[in-house]
Amino acid sequence: MPLFNPGTGTGGPRAKAQRLELLLGILGFFAFMALVQTVVLEVRGDPAGFSAAVLAVLVVAVWLVWRARRNTGV
Repeated sequence: MPLFNPGTGTGGPRAKAQRLELLLGILGFFAFMALVQTVVLEVRGDPAGFSAAVLAVLVVAVWLVWRARRNTGV
């Protein structure tokens, strides 16, 4: 059972594109918040290594979902 197709009538290309857009929005929001947190920690002089690592993971996830959305053909 694929992650983005849990039911039987929901596998159309437009439905998949909409699910990817929703995931892209959620990941984008958290990536932006991680960016703000990392900048604030850096400006204050606090350690920001873990925050920067989380930001990097989220940016890679956004990029992968963006590519998957682009390749849906819709």
